[in-house]
Amino acid sequence: MWSKTAFVLCGWVWFWASVGAWAGQYRLQVGQPNRVPLGIEVRNSETSCNVEIQVEGAAPFHQRVSAPDFIAWLVLTPGRSGPVQVSWRGVFHRTEKDELFNACPTMGQTRFMASGGNADLQLDWQSQWATKDPALGQCLQTAFRLQGVRPDWFDRRDAVGSIHDKVIARSQLQCEQFVQIKTPWGNGPLLGHACDLKGLKTRCDGYYTLAGGKGPRLNYEQALARHLAGEVLIAHHAESVAAQQARARAAKAALEKAQADEQARVEAFKKALAEQKAREDAERLAQQEAAQAERQRKIKAAEQREREWLLNRPWLVRQLSRIQPKPLEEEEQAEGEPASKQP
Repeated sequence: MWSKTAFVLCGWVWFWASVGAWAGQYRLQVGQPNRVPLGIEVRNSETSCNVEIQVEGAAPFHQRVSAPDFIAWLVLTPGRSGPVQVSWRGVFHRTEKDELFNACPTMGQTRFMASGGNADLQLDWQSQWATKDPALGQCLQTAFRLQGVRPDWFDRRDAVGSIHDKVIARSQLQCEQFVQIKTPWGNGPLLGHACDLKGLKTRCDGYYTLAGGKGPRLNYEQALARHLAGEVLIAHHAESVAAQQARARAAKAALEKAQADEQARVEAFKKALAEQKAREDAERLAQQEAAQAERQRKIKAAEQREREWLLNRPWLVRQLSRIQPKPLEEEEQAEGEPASKQP
């Protein structure tokens, strides 16, 4: 059986072979400014040089191009549908600041096609994305955007060819490598995937770092840009900010509930004590009132017995009770007077 590495390598060889026979070029939209790349082929060791570019129907202009791709970016605004011819040749150029740029050892030409729309190109690329693995498709579309490739206006069937043929082919290979990076989230989403952090089941966000874990955390687009630049990456994940905030809110809610439950328990205890005291006070007052009522009853009963006795006492006792004894002062005065007074 073939190893996975051998299979991927054979796939790359097939892709390069197919790309070598496949070209494409940008389509221009009539009446609109179109920013398109122009690839200048430089065969010597120059790293920066000058070319004179001639666009059909416009004055020539100078453009400095640099390694590794020697791309000149043009802004073309065609006035009608049809071909737009562009040619170039290497010339020396001295700037207003007296800077001298060597002439690129090159000469060539290409053409762009202008039309009123790109609906057919959009359908063509949509069918391409539909046949690719979602992860690879996402990588390619992001890589295209990072490198200025506009697939919606790139006609893969145009045999003229473009400098972005190489960019597209290189992006394909680099994305094949990028999606092979082992990630903790597997086939799940980069952001908000389920994870288990030392027994804590939560939600995590994935990120990348350079090999060795040095440098800042990189999001998907930043990591892919580093990968396209040839740097080696490692994937990690950590609990997402949203999950941390949700867990903090849950902990706060649990604490607040515990505090509220404790406060409710204290208030219920205080209420029970107050109710018990009220009952005891009511019972004590009722007992006092009952004792007072009992004393009043006994007093009234005694008074009633006394009245009944006075009414029912014997006749002799009633007569004797009418005899009132003299006051003590009168008796003492009577004893001090002489027995008889002489006239």
